[in-house]
Amino acid sequence: MEAAKKMTDDGKITLMIIDDHPMVRDGLEMMLSARRIFKIVKTVACGQEAVAYIRENGIPDVVISDVRMQGMDGFETLAKIRRFYPDARVLLLAGMPTVEEVERARKAGAAGYMSKSARIEQLSEAVQEVANDPSFFAEDSFVPTPSILSPRETDVLRLLAQGLSREQIAEKLCISPETVKSRAKTMMIKLDVSNSAGAVHRGHELGILRA
Repeated sequence: MEAAKKMTDDGKITLMIIDDHPMVRDGLEMMLSARRIFKIVKTVACGQEAVAYIRENGIPDVVISDVRMQGMDGFETLAKIRRFYPDARVLLLAGMPTVEEVERARKAGAAGYMSKSARIEQLSEAVQEVANDPSFFAEDSFVPTPSILSPRETDVLRLLAQGLSREQIAEKLCISPETVKSRAKTMMIKLDVSNSAGAVHRGHELGILRA
């Protein structure tokens, strides 16, 4: 176990941002940097980079991490950071929050968990609370419901879960393969996943696909 190292002495809350989506990462950095109380010390694209940086440079006041990332996800990143810094303050952000996940976050020792769709004012408030020790779990922002997908997007997801190809789905739904591709892309954005396998897994997680 390593002793925490103070990263700045100017009174600002030091932050690290972890997200594998460049636009989200850059957007968070821009919005939070605009607030004088925060100092972004590092932004990284994955948990491995975050852990390596923290081992070398010390722990910032608050680590803001995406939950669903390629490779090491937010929960694994949280566990590895806390292995070296048990008192680390890690705020998890989820594109599609769930009640089950917030319980997992609490048990794993996260300092907070909230939706990526929260307003910047809410995020700023959460970061300040987390930095000053209280936890911040914004359960009111959860939308654990299959209504996030349109009926047609749900049809595409169900057929993907059956292992059908884009052409087979198009034939079953009487639409073009390009329309299937477009529906699938929108569906994956809404579910905060990057591929069909992730969409099917997320569909089961949210109850859109029933076993």
